Amino acid sequence: MIRRDINADDLELPPKYEKVNMGEEELKERYKNMLFEPGEAIGVVAAQSVSEPATQMTMETYHSAGGAKVSITQGLPRLIEIVNARRNPDTPVMNVYLKEGYRNKEDARKVAAKIKEVVFDDVVSEDTLDLRNLELEFVIDESMLEQFEMDMDDVVSEAESKLSKVDVERDGNVISIQPTAEEYDLTDLQDMKTSLEEHRLNGFKGVEDVVILEEDGEWRVQTAGINLRKTLRLEEVDESRTVCNDLYEFYKVFGIEGTRNLILSELENTMEDQGMSVDVRWLMLISDTMTKEGEVQGATRYGLCGDKNSVLARAAFEETSKHVTGAAIKGETDPLNSVVENIILGQVIPIGTGQVDLKARAAKAPESVLEKRKEKREEIRKEKEEKLEDMGESEESDGEGFDYEEIVDQNISEIKSFVEENGVDFEKLLDAEEAKKDRKTLKSWIEERIGEQNNEMER
Repeated sequence: MIRRDINADDLELPPKYEKVNMGEEELKERYKNMLFEPGEAIGVVAAQSVSEPATQMTMETYHSAGGAKVSITQGLPRLIEIVNARRNPDTPVMNVYLKEGYRNKEDARKVAAKIKEVVFDDVVSEDTLDLRNLELEFVIDESMLEQFEMDMDDVVSEAESKLSKVDVERDGNVISIQPTAEEYDLTDLQDMKTSLEEHRLNGFKGVEDVVILEEDGEWRVQTAGINLRKTLRLEEVDESRTVCNDLYEFYKVFGIEGTRNLILSELENTMEDQGMSVDVRWLMLISDTMTKEGEVQGATRYGLCGDKNSVLARAAFEETSKHVTGAAIKGETDPLNSVVENIILGQVIPIGTGQVDLKARAAKAPESVLEKRKEKREEIRKEKEEKLEDMGESEESDGEGFDYEEIVDQNISEIKSFVEENGVDFEKLLDAEEAKKDRKTLKSWIEERIGEQNNEMER
């Protein structure tokens, strides 16, 4: 949208704004302010709009959701994660929303139990390593089994499937495990214990913790850890609203357009949480730029900055010698179409008036001026003719009718023209020229004519 010097009253709104619930005058004024000037440095404005408030952000801020266990990186660290497109966020989080009919507390607890990764060690309240008999004994917390909708048979079955060459016996909530191999020692038993404790019994891999939250009368699940693809397969989960804060995980599931919207949403939320407001257009510019190539690119040496066409622009960011040397080896050329490289070379940058080349267009002169020019040229022509006529009519002291000193006072073209129209004595003309002007070009021409006359006389 290009901004022009127009009054709000004369402004015609696009059709998409006709249904906006706002006064027409106010809407027109807002729309006018949204327009931009031709050549505006929108990249610089976007960078300044986001970076300036970022200087006021808290360096290290973690928000505990509902006072529970899940912590989320906020403030400047989160902003850096988004813009740099970090592959592994410091605090990976999923916000799992539920479909209509499942948005109550009880169903939220059930979904949380299905999602959370439960390992064998989570359900063990006490473990013993019997050095005399070389066997393992685990006391299972049945309340934990009930919370994750499991029973003792499930635990025994998982232990038998995980370990080989062992006998598993159950006595109430106590499980005893003894190897059946002929030779094993304490080290083998310890390795077996470690392996079993890390074995996943239930839930999705990577989801370390869960907490249920209520917002506007609706219950949802928030997780520490991400497994978006499997979570969306649950019947109760609303796939249209469930998101995570890992850009690459989201890209794998929803594609580049969904990721573009996630980047925009994360930028907005990060700013709002810090009590800062940035025009959404500049945030949209960042999210569009990060996803314009069909994949997620951060503002790093391997992302947006390393993908520029300009050699000088890449070199100005990081690894200067590497970029310049590589470009020299490959024989690259720099089109000098952007801002950075033109600043380096001290040239006009293609922003604002630097985007256009101005050339003066000669306007047609008025008829009165043209007439005056024509009259002036005619006067000059007549003066020259009269002068030549006077030269021909003047009498020389030698009695032949020409004043050769006056003739050589003219320019060469006029002398040649006069000589062609009037017969002169070339010897006298040469003497007058040598005595008064001594022009080599004219002398050479007169000498040629003298030679021609002599040749004719000899014939």
